[in-house]
Amino acid sequence: MSPLTRTALGVILAASLTVFATATHAAPVIGFIEHWNSPPSISTWSSQANLSNPGAGGVGGAADGYLRVARPSAAQLGAFSSGIEFIGDWVGANVNRIRLSLNDVETNQGLEIHVSVGNGGNFWQYKTGFTPPENGWAQFTVDLTDSTQFTHIIAIDGKGFAHAMQNADRVLVRHDLFPYTQAPDNLAGEFGLDDFELTNSLLDTGPPGGAVAGRPVELAPPYPNPAVGAVTFRFESFDAGPVRILVFDAAGRLVRSDVEPAATPGRRIWTWNGRDDNGRQTPAGSYRVRMTGANGGTTRPFVRLAP
Repeated sequence: MSPLTRTALGVILAASLTVFATATHAAPVIGFIEHWNSPPSISTWSSQANLSNPGAGGVGGAADGYLRVARPSAAQLGAFSSGIEFIGDWVGANVNRIRLSLNDVETNQGLEIHVSVGNGGNFWQYKTGFTPPENGWAQFTVDLTDSTQFTHIIAIDGKGFAHAMQNADRVLVRHDLFPYTQAPDNLAGEFGLDDFELTNSLLDTGPPGGAVAGRPVELAPPYPNPAVGAVTFRFESFDAGPVRILVFDAAGRLVRSDVEPAATPGRRIWTWNGRDDNGRQTPAGSYRVRMTGANGGTTRPFVRLAP
């Protein structure tokens, strides 16, 4: 692997040729969960960021460890694993979901955590960003059944999403802002990762170990996308608190903010007419919307076209 390729991978550190060669000989298993219950072990996870296992404060409480990912100064914030439990044919193993719990450790940093799966030549990032609650745990789900919800961030071998899932040799969890490329946005801060689970939409194993993290606001794909006029956002909240809505442009500038008032938990709709907080029509381009509640939330990218 050339130095250029290694640089392009960002925090996706290159796996050894030996690990890559064994990818077709391993088999991920539905129900595998990474708990980090044996501090100070960080298991098979690596990063250019600082990784640690505090041994307390995980989803399970005071006696439960978790993986803490930290950057004291602005840089790529994430961690990856090429552990044998992730190497092989995910499609053949019927693994079509990843569940994980996340914590915005210490102060609120506006995190948007994404999960990626594949290998060094064919790597895909889930477009939905996960925004964990401040100093609290929330459980998020990655749906691996719809390739349109992924961005092809490394396309060296020219293969597609299905091939990446059949020949996976790593997973990556990192902070990143739209638009998504090989190298993510930099951030000084930290987040916690716990109960990283391989599962299936038909064989859901329930909350791991009896521990229950909070349910974040779940945001469906914006519609229509691309949009010429108004954009509709369907979301579901699981507590009675208010939902904060933020719309950012491609440069990361906040263009529209709103708050859906406290209401009975359930599904709701918010529509954006394309105007900013001052009532001005925003230009065509790429945007992202973030919806959060007491237990965090999700972000989705979308595109507005000129009328």
